[in-house]
Amino acid sequence: MEPKTRTRNKNEPLSRAFYGEIICRDAGEEKDSRTFSLSLSSEEPYQRWFGTEILLHTAEAIDLTRLQEIGVMLFNHDPDRVMGKILSVELDEAEHKLRAVVQFDEDEESERIYQKVKSGTLKGVSVGYRVDTWEEVGEGRKSQNGRFNGPCDIATHWTPYELSIVSLPADPTVGVGRSLEHDNEEENGDVNMDENKKTIQAEPETRSQAQPENVPQPQAAQEPPLDAEAVRSAAVEAERQRVREIDGLCRQFGMDSAKFISEGTSVEAARAAVLQQLAQERKPQQVNVQADEMDKFRAAAIDGLAMRAGLGIEKPAAGADEFRGKRMMRLAAECIEREKNASTRNMDDEMLIREALTGTGAFPGILSNVANKSMAQAYQEASTTYQLWTAKGSNSDFKQATRYRLSEAGELEKIGENGEFKHDEITESSVTVGVATYGKSFSLTRQAIINDDMGALKALPSIHGAACRRMINKMVYSILTDNPTIEGAALFHASHGNLQTQGLTVAGLGKIKAAMAKQKNIAGKAFLNIQPAYLIVPVDLEVEAAQLINSVVDPSKSNATVNPFANKLSVIADPELSTGNVFYMVAAPGIVPTVEVTSLNGNETPTMESAVQFDTLGIKWRIYYDVGVNLLDFRGIQKSTIS
Repeated sequence: MEPKTRTRNKNEPLSRAFYGEIICRDAGEEKDSRTFSLSLSSEEPYQRWFGTEILLHTAEAIDLTRLQEIGVMLFNHDPDRVMGKILSVELDEAEHKLRAVVQFDEDEESERIYQKVKSGTLKGVSVGYRVDTWEEVGEGRKSQNGRFNGPCDIATHWTPYELSIVSLPADPTVGVGRSLEHDNEEENGDVNMDENKKTIQAEPETRSQAQPENVPQPQAAQEPPLDAEAVRSAAVEAERQRVREIDGLCRQFGMDSAKFISEGTSVEAARAAVLQQLAQERKPQQVNVQADEMDKFRAAAIDGLAMRAGLGIEKPAAGADEFRGKRMMRLAAECIEREKNASTRNMDDEMLIREALTGTGAFPGILSNVANKSMAQAYQEASTTYQLWTAKGSNSDFKQATRYRLSEAGELEKIGENGEFKHDEITESSVTVGVATYGKSFSLTRQAIINDDMGALKALPSIHGAACRRMINKMVYSILTDNPTIEGAALFHASHGNLQTQGLTVAGLGKIKAAMAKQKNIAGKAFLNIQPAYLIVPVDLEVEAAQLINSVVDPSKSNATVNPFANKLSVIADPELSTGNVFYMVAAPGIVPTVEVTSLNGNETPTMESAVQFDTLGIKWRIYYDVGVNLLDFRGIQKSTIS
């Protein structure tokens, strides 16, 4: 019999405390970095209530996305006590361990914990995680990878979501410990303590509670005197052990431990009560199967509806063809039947659409996904040209950012007999770039849904996506036509050496190319020798420009004179350039950027969000884009007016 793979409740939070390596990285120039290296987890077995647990540490088994993107460092798993950030996390496949580099914040509480970790007072690390898939290995069997012997449960797909510095790890003598608040979540061989040892520890507590300290005992004269401090310490430790085991057990399953602790409930009784409540409330296999089926249904419905709307889907989800021919109303009915397990047979169109739009979100979500696909596709396919020659930039927020450029260095000078060096002065130039938000809203009415208006579902998002791209195109070419000021003069100005009166000929392009090459750096000492890459013309000159650039000979000569610009420039024609006797030569944006399209945090596409409208029983979408168009430099562009 092969080992079985099963799925447990994905929402079941688990954690393990690890008395692992916490290495301070503060040294030398980085003494204020407040960073530490630490290990989070390993493959050592651990005894849980359902059996022996092993966390598989392979690249395929661990999903580090959440920990890398939004993971934080807590104290004692308290989400309200954030201590710092996770700088990096990686899998050590050689030692089968998960390691991280963390950095403490500088607020008062974080500083206090940081100093305790730095001094070595706090050494415990605990990782919180959820397991998606388990492999159950029976007794006498081996795991599928052949590395583990049963009986055991191996977490083959699991997700760490936070790590904590914990205050009281247990059993540090073996190099691995347990958090006193999460005693049921040990790691690296931390199995529960032997029950006999627990009984021995509990005895001093019982004596301490039953007999007050200063009351003389009847047989005190016949027995050796008791060490009162030892008895008190043993009682305190036994109570701490009880509290941490109960608290850890209850935290693991999202229950309140206060009642068990205040009533003096034993660990065994608390465990029995927790298991009884879990048996009554949780049905993880049924929940997971239902969630998986709904995910498959949504994926198939989205791709099927998208194909019906005429959108190209490269790899449709399984079952998408079944939804390709369904009307939107039939799809709405199926969403209600699947989500609410209710019959739609007696519902009229009004009731059906009301239930579908105000339900748990499957039907609006499917429509919104299709709308987003339509918007994104139209945005990418919009007939614009700005993206061919402009630079891309990114700002982290909406504040004005500065782009700096250093001047050239001065030439080296001959050193005289006295060996005196002359100091070189470097100047700098800067421009500011910004981002603003642009947006619109539009709606898909319930009438359009009832009428199965696929054109509206596709066209509304599509035309708004294309309009967003055209907006940027217009903003870019407005810079060329509005001629804004840069470095003390208009973009195209005689003092900038980029304003010409040449014709669209080989000779004219030659003079413009020479002027571009003669542009000097900020200090005016070094020629930049910039070479043009694009010839930008209004649509009225597109044919003439294409003939000139694609001809191997000079069209203006009667003999076969070579055309040095043949296939050397890319012709770009755009209707935003309304003046028919003006053209531009532009350098490649990677050499000398002239205009930059700046996005927010590198997001180069619009965002579209949806909401179900209470007053119209339709779906309202809003599309917005955080973007800016900014002029960076004049040296990489030349303008010529044909006289």
